[in-house]
Amino acid sequence: MNIFSRITAKTMKQNRTRTIVTIIGVILSTAMITAVTTFGTSFQKFLVDYSIERDGDWHLEACSITREAADTLAGDDEVAGAAEVKVLGFAPYEPVKEQSPDIPYLYVRSLSEEALSALPMELMEGRMPEKADEVVIPAFLQANEKEDERTEVGDTLTLELGERSLGGERLSQGQEYVGSDYEGGETFTPKMTKTFQVVGIYETWPDVTYWGPGYDVLAGPTDEETEYVDVFLKMESPREVYRFAEEKVTWEGASFQFNNSLLRWLGVSDNDNLMTVLGGLLAILVIVIMAGSITLIYNAFSISLRERTTQFGLLASIGATQKQLRSSMRYEAFFVSAVGIPLGILSGVGGIGITLHYIGGALTNWIHGTKTGVPLYVPWWAVLAAAVTAFMTVMISVWIPSRRIRKISPMEAIRASTDIRVRAKEVKTGKWALRLFGMEGMMAQKNYKRDRRKYRATVVSLTMSIVLFTTAALFNMYLMATGAFVLEAPEIDLEYTVYTDALKVQKKAAEVLERTEGITSVYQYNITTLEVLLPEEWTESGILQVFAQDVADLDAEDKGMVPVNATVLIFGDSEFERFAKEQGVNVSAYGESEHLPLLYLNQGKQFNSETQRYEKTTIFPAEAKGVLDSGHFNYENESGKPEFVKGQEVELRDAVTDLPEEMESYNDRVILVTSMSLFDKFQDTFVAEQLNVNARFNIQCENAAETFRSLEKKLEENGLDGKGYLENRTEQYETDRNTMMAIKVLTYGFIILISLIAVANVFNTISTNLMLRRKEFAMLRSMGMSPKGFRRMMNYECLIYGVRAIIYGIVFTILISLGIRRSIGAGADVDFMIPWGYLAVAVVGVFAVVFLTMLYTMRAIKKNNIVEELKMN
Repeated sequence: MNIFSRITAKTMKQNRTRTIVTIIGVILSTAMITAVTTFGTSFQKFLVDYSIERDGDWHLEACSITREAADTLAGDDEVAGAAEVKVLGFAPYEPVKEQSPDIPYLYVRSLSEEALSALPMELMEGRMPEKADEVVIPAFLQANEKEDERTEVGDTLTLELGERSLGGERLSQGQEYVGSDYEGGETFTPKMTKTFQVVGIYETWPDVTYWGPGYDVLAGPTDEETEYVDVFLKMESPREVYRFAEEKVTWEGASFQFNNSLLRWLGVSDNDNLMTVLGGLLAILVIVIMAGSITLIYNAFSISLRERTTQFGLLASIGATQKQLRSSMRYEAFFVSAVGIPLGILSGVGGIGITLHYIGGALTNWIHGTKTGVPLYVPWWAVLAAAVTAFMTVMISVWIPSRRIRKISPMEAIRASTDIRVRAKEVKTGKWALRLFGMEGMMAQKNYKRDRRKYRATVVSLTMSIVLFTTAALFNMYLMATGAFVLEAPEIDLEYTVYTDALKVQKKAAEVLERTEGITSVYQYNITTLEVLLPEEWTESGILQVFAQDVADLDAEDKGMVPVNATVLIFGDSEFERFAKEQGVNVSAYGESEHLPLLYLNQGKQFNSETQRYEKTTIFPAEAKGVLDSGHFNYENESGKPEFVKGQEVELRDAVTDLPEEMESYNDRVILVTSMSLFDKFQDTFVAEQLNVNARFNIQCENAAETFRSLEKKLEENGLDGKGYLENRTEQYETDRNTMMAIKVLTYGFIILISLIAVANVFNTISTNLMLRRKEFAMLRSMGMSPKGFRRMMNYECLIYGVRAIIYGIVFTILISLGIRRSIGAGADVDFMIPWGYLAVAVVGVFAVVFLTMLYTMRAIKKNNIVEELKMN
């Protein structure tokens, strides 16, 4: 330790308050950085572990490949592990043909020992299969069997196993059933007969294909070799999984799928733009955190430099070099870092640990219905990253004010005259200040103008506090808006569809729902589909192209037209009128139409594979209004393509841009909307083949899984189990909802942390600056300034600080909002946002913090002796 280090240590010891405040600033900054990294890693690890628990520890599934191909993949250097599921084949199953004619098979596979451990299964009853002749069946198989023919645990199944084919080509589970209703339907070729014993009934399994032609039945391990297998691969490097699949799963007839939930939480995506978005957001986040931290710590060192200016002048006058003086400042930085960074890391980790202890159970309960909690996970690299970032922040903070040393001559430093520059024009004040705030206000304004540097630190601190708070708010707003646009997580838990438009059945279903405990709300509407003829040029791109149908030649008068599949939503009359009013459409004259009048959704979302962006898209062209032909398809013809048969005409009347919250998952389709009375008026004009109207109930409930089981039982008791289909939408959209919940927790946590450091920043800067002005205040008090006069002067200073900070804060907030929107815009269309509500909160908070800080500091100053204060150097 040299002489300059000793002088610095003595100075810091003499100015304990400022040293402690500086250390607290370092602790807060380090704690914030540590808290962000620790919470992020803990929450990510929880989601990764939960995904593995629910979906299995695998990254890529190669479906329906040969034995040789499976061995090739399993032995690849890039593969860390493989689990095989042998395909035994399809088996026609009579008990389900009547209830589910599109799923007439059982799809039987044999699980290897590796698959049993790698692919988790949730059993409702019984146990896992342990032998080759033991099987477990899915719960929804029972739901589609007749009550007196249901397969139960202990039953014996004798199955004729074989293959499906169409036109000589083998069909897999991923290809839908092509029955006898279609020209040249599929054929089944039996290969062998096997007998199995049912030992369990499972509720969920990661590789179930709900839309496939066969119910997934799973047998125990077998030594028998099969021609085809499904193989689940775990990669050495998960980031290479998409390239690996494209390059190496290339056999004819083979397909693959990814464990998207696990890959998402591992930070892996096949979308390059997503990485650009995440990189941009991360850069903005790091810059904001460091800017807030640098502002807080910089102010402390800037104040230190102001206090030590005379000391530096004396040292320079006896031969100290600028390098030695700057090293003195760096010693102070090293000291506060050595104390503050370890304490900050401990505070950040401890704070997040306590936070997760109290809110972790609530988080996991929201996510998957059990209060398991989020375990604290602190990897060494997260601690190291926080420590390095905090140390860089401290060094940047001390480097900025230390540059001023080389600009100060010894004489100026000794006189301490560099901060105050009096120029007549600059200190001239307007008469309005004198009239509003009196002599005290005018003096405050003159002080501000002659010593701008002193006040600048306060304005910068306040501005940065506003910017930090609004930036955190912008992250929340943009990420929530992007998540709502990109992800499919409608505000419903269960969905019940009645396969009939019979009013009696719908009313009975509604009564059952009303009596079921746990249901909080039910949104009812009817739904059907129409094939509408549209001009071919309308269907050359966008959503209309996706839903355009390939048909046999149309009639000569319809040349240049293309049938498009449209979903028709039929609302109750009052709901339809309310919806139209919200969309700015007057539907009072719709009843006078000669054709079925329809609203049409004209703004949807679509993933553009060329740009790799989720984009807002206009569905219909401007000239879309008017009367159009609708019809249905006839599949029994010799051409091999369905024939379009024209039916009732419909009328597109007005465009709408949004759907109710309960139906946001429909915004990637062609949507038409009408009312029940209008539909009933024209229903008889449609032929039976054109319309198949279903009633749909969107249900919100307290506990989806429990309510699902209870409601399923009640529907069965009321004879409705064969009249419709109940779906647990919570399970289908669980990953998307988890993502939205993670966004909420992270962004709101970020807002709280940022707010704390912003308040600490403002308090530190203002209180220290006021303490440095004790001699000035003592002189004013000795001249007779009253306590009321002091308050008037301080109120005016609050106004100066606040107004300037608000103006600068709004400007920087707009610029940051543009930056975030541009970053997110690389992956999705999101509107530009200004957080006016958060800005209002920030404005109120700024004035409140400034006022309270001044009140606290001035009370402390008033207790000091005027004579002692005037004697200060």
